[in-house]
Formats: sequence, C-alpha cells, structure tokens
Amino acid sequence: MGSEPSNDSIPSSLYGSLQQTMHPSIAQGVTSERHTLILNTYKEGAFEFFEWVKDRLGGIHLKDWSWGHAAFHWDIDDRYVIRDDFVFGGHVASIGDHVLATTAMTVLADSKDRFKTSRLETQFFRPVRKPSVQINARVINLSRSMINVEADYINDEGKLAVRVSATQSRTYAGPL
Repeated sequence: MGSEPSNDSIPSSLYGSLQQTMHPSIAQGVTSERHTLILNTYKEGAFEFFEWVKDRLGGIHLKDWSWGHAAFHWDIDDRYVIRDDFVFGGHVASIGDHVLATTAMTVLADSKDRFKTSRLETQFFRPVRKPSVQINARVINLSRSMINVEADYINDEGKLAVRVSATQSRTYAGPL
C-alpha cells in the first residue's frame, strides 16, 4: 500500500470484476484529488479533524492506504477500557465505523462524491484489549449506489479479534 493509488495496488479479482461492471470513472481505480488530500493529511497527522478524531476515538492512526484498502494502528487508551484491559464493545464499533468510512473514501473518483453509513455490523471473535490492535480494511464491493467495506482487528497475538462490515450509501457529483 502507498499514498499514490494505482491500478497495481488493486487486487486483480476485485479490479477485474469492477472494471467489467462499473462506470469508467469508478472502475479506473482512481481516488479523487480531494479525497487523496484528506487521506494523505490524515496519514501524516495533519488532517484538519485529527484532534477531533483523537479526542473522541483515541489513538487511531492511518498507517497506509491505497485504492480500496486502508491499514490502521489503534493505540487503546484507558478511556475505553471497562476492566481487565478489555475495550467497551460500543467503542470497538465506533472505531469500525470510522475505519470503514475512511476506507470507503479511497474509492471515490470525484471530489464531490459523498457517502453515509447505512448499515454497520460488528462480529466479536475475541475481546479487544490494551495495548493496541492492527486494523486492515478493504472495499469488498462497489456499485453505483453502495460501497461495501469490511475490516479485521488483529490483536497483539496476531489473531482475529473483530470483523466489522458496513454498507455506505453513495451520492454522486454528477450522473453516471
């Protein structure tokens, strides 16, 4: 993954199916200039809402991104721990919504394109615990009206702790 999205970073199975069924501006695997700027400044810690995110969600850091993918590191602080270093499940879901929305942003081809979460699901396999987790997110389906995304939380032992998935309802800058 890198800051410069390219068709080389798109899994061939996803890109091939998208290329056959999507409008050309979607299937090209291009992230808009505006969304690229937002993602890159977030990665650098210079994002205009970085302090808002830090204050409300804690130490979630965008480590890398490419078209359809994003990698995060979450340093868990005591505000979200209920006991024995376990994180409150509602906060795990909130982080998931943020991560999945950020990942959905990677596939917006026009700077005026927007979306909103219309479905969010969280599956717990193991407790999320301090000190941190790695979160790997990906777009699993892209259509004219929806972006489906999912993310895996990997604990410090390298095991899957949580999988979150969401449907983002799309709105467009113009007709497709």
